Amino acid sequence: MQPIEVARQYYHDAYTTTFRAVISERTVAEGRPAVVLTETFFYPSSGGQPHDTGTLAGQRVVDVHVRESDGAIVHVLDAPIPAEVAEVEGRIDWGRRLDHMQQHTGQHILSQAFIRCGAAGTIGFHLGADYVSIDLDSTQIDETVRAAAFSMANEAVRSDVAIRAWFPTEAELASIALRKTPEVDGALRIVAIGEFDVSACGGTHVARTGEVGLISWLRTERLKRGTRISFLCGDRARADYADKHRIAATLSAALSCSVAELPDAVGRLQADLQATRRELGRFQEEALDREAEALRQEATGTPTLVVRAWEGRPAEEIRGLALRTTAGPGVVALLATGGDRTQFVFARSEDTTADLKGALDRALAVIGGGKGGGGRVVQGGGAAADSATVARALAAAASGIGGG
Repeated sequence: MQPIEVARQYYHDAYTTTFRAVISERTVAEGRPAVVLTETFFYPSSGGQPHDTGTLAGQRVVDVHVRESDGAIVHVLDAPIPAEVAEVEGRIDWGRRLDHMQQHTGQHILSQAFIRCGAAGTIGFHLGADYVSIDLDSTQIDETVRAAAFSMANEAVRSDVAIRAWFPTEAELASIALRKTPEVDGALRIVAIGEFDVSACGGTHVARTGEVGLISWLRTERLKRGTRISFLCGDRARADYADKHRIAATLSAALSCSVAELPDAVGRLQADLQATRRELGRFQEEALDREAEALRQEATGTPTLVVRAWEGRPAEEIRGLALRTTAGPGVVALLATGGDRTQFVFARSEDTTADLKGALDRALAVIGGGKGGGGRVVQGGGAAADSATVARALAAAASGIGGG
């Protein structure tokens, strides 16, 4: 199929948000109505940058992409444009467009900064709804390198240098030192950020670096092939700062300290919480010891048979009780907890020969379910069961063991 010639006006003008164009094709894409125009300012998803949104003839544009078969730019709509309409007005969502321009331009600046500060080239780029990331080809990006790169990038923003995007002639291209030369067919579009960075790119960018506003670091992740740096630019960065400032102010008020004192205050809270958990754990262990002793004292028979069920009690507590009650000689414990899921924990003392697996089989035959474990402790469980059903299951389990 022959390539379709479409005037991609966004290459030359990223600031126009309203335009008129003629529909050259009506089609269906992704199960939705779609059109191809003779010219467009809508940017299609490509090069790591998401597509523009907006309207055509009043219908929402929900996706814009390049058709692989012929290179046509397909505008996917939420509803069809009436058949009698040949020429349409396009309106681009400026907030989304500007956001992408800020993020993408910031990425170019930051990629160059990491080359200069850390000898790290960019091998991957992602522009998402919440953050932007670049993958660097170096694992040696420590905090010092990262801080230097972001400082340099923001200095480039403050310099407010002009940004030029154009298609150079072959002769002109031969004299341009690109940050990275892509392997693409056709003419290369060059984006030059003053004398700071020159790279090939088909995305939309701001006209001056000052419009990027701010480049703010989010996090650093180690990858097998290098390092991932996540960041925010422009309005995203300012919104992120406002959110974090609000959170910090709320926490400082709650903890009666300044924002600068928050790390120490949180550290003290964590230490107190750990001490409280240790103390609570000690009390819980002591309470289980007393409960297990009471269960043994109440039980009778030879071997001493402890049979008890609870509603909604954590299975780990049931297991703790089973182990404690059978720590001494001559005891078999058949314990259960009901609720959203029935759990059985059966245990025996080392000196007994009770068939716990058989007892569990009899219990599970009443409610159904699976089992595991062996030796002196076995566990099993099934679906939810009421207290009467759990009681019948325990009675069935105890029937082959003895005791009373």
